[in-house]
Amino acid sequence: MRSLFFPILAAAVIGFAPARANETIVQEFSGSGATTTGLFKVQDRWEVRWNARQVVSVAVMSPDGTIVAGAAGVLRGSLFVPLGGRYYFKISDGTAASPSASEPAVSWHLQVVQLGTSVAASQALTVYTPFFIFPDSAVTPVPAPPPPPVLTDEQARTVVTIKGDNAQGAGFLMRSPEGTFVVTHLHLLAANPNIQIFTRSGAPVTTLALKGAIDRDLALFAIRDDHYSYLPLPADAAKGVDAGDQVIIPDIGQQTDILLGKPGRIIGMSAERIDFDNVMGPGSSGAPVIHVKSGKVLALVTAVKNVDVSDDLAKAWAANPVPGAAGIIPYFGLRLSGVRGWETYDGSRFLAETLFLRQFHLNTRSLDSYLNGKRRRARNNGDDNGPPDNRYFLNNPKLSGANDNYKQLAGDADRNQRFEAANELLSDLEGVANTDVDTLQDWTNLYAYDRVWAQQELAYRKALKKELDDLGNNIVRLDNIARSH
Repeated sequence: MRSLFFPILAAAVIGFAPARANETIVQEFSGSGATTTGLFKVQDRWEVRWNARQVVSVAVMSPDGTIVAGAAGVLRGSLFVPLGGRYYFKISDGTAASPSASEPAVSWHLQVVQLGTSVAASQALTVYTPFFIFPDSAVTPVPAPPPPPVLTDEQARTVVTIKGDNAQGAGFLMRSPEGTFVVTHLHLLAANPNIQIFTRSGAPVTTLALKGAIDRDLALFAIRDDHYSYLPLPADAAKGVDAGDQVIIPDIGQQTDILLGKPGRIIGMSAERIDFDNVMGPGSSGAPVIHVKSGKVLALVTAVKNVDVSDDLAKAWAANPVPGAAGIIPYFGLRLSGVRGWETYDGSRFLAETLFLRQFHLNTRSLDSYLNGKRRRARNNGDDNGPPDNRYFLNNPKLSGANDNYKQLAGDADRNQRFEAANELLSDLEGVANTDVDTLQDWTNLYAYDRVWAQQELAYRKALKKELDDLGNNIVRLDNIARSH
């Protein structure tokens, strides 16, 4: 493929030869001067052929504005492109439009030709037979859509890295009438001691105060303004934003020093969230959703697993492999507008509450592992919220000790002795199930984020306690569970 250069062609004659039997004319364009065509779609092995009165320059462009190939020539010529896809042309012959001419004379004509498999790549830039005639099928160029938006350096510099002892993630710098802030998720700060924030260049950000939304997973760090780049917050985000509007999102990926903008469009909005069709990659949770038209930030990217969504949204989301599927893993934006209220957080208190809740969750999950865990899968993604395998309980010393005690008592025992060992095991399991439940139930003065978490944890533990009650009436089943470990 000839790419990223423009060879000059010359011939004594001009005109198109008829398309061969194994060729298909996909699209045609004609005009004069500089033109950007609309997008067209082709399969592998195609070429553009031109017929021009003077030297014409043709650039083959990908939808993101990258030059794929280019050539220039007078009279007749062609350019072979091996790979199919969606493309558009940038064409120029240097003609200046005459102010008095309502319809300037046609100076060039292009054909997009799909080649047959027998056509050799070496035929690129061939010369065709004479006469300058435009077929009736010629299509007048239509205005091309604007090129995809590009993330600016200033916007990229607003992304920050947030590091703690137990987790690392992202956020961004935002300016509002109330001051300058770092926006991130409360869940990233929860049970994560020694939080530090760094700019894209690695400079530490000094935090002054922390607030949390009472109705969504949003945190605002008030910071000392050190002449950073900031994303502005719309004065009224409920206005001027519509479904179909373009948005661009930094794709942070695995390396926070590499930032690419993923463009897309808004496909749904509600009071708390914005859905978009940008196909995001791992690590983009915490990135800003930037409204292209206004340049302002609308939302914080959030990743939620196995969320049930409407069929319309599932079909619109480009990364959904099965349109209409209920269980997908979408990214969406938590809106920064319309928050019902903000709580001022004391960092030490929030850390103490969330460390307690995290340990409560790990204990519950360990009990779930002992009672219901499946055989270890070949691939373990380390998700502390997914179904545990049947070895996870070994992380809990009380459960591990209870299991060892059962094996010692039941190792060479008869059936009745095994059931006695299982009853003793049941008592140990109930002790784990009751651990810290009263403390959590009586802990009423929690932050809103922690109250929701506490309710979820109590419901999870309650379901396992109910299962233990049922096993108390079916000691044979408990014995079978214990023998499986």
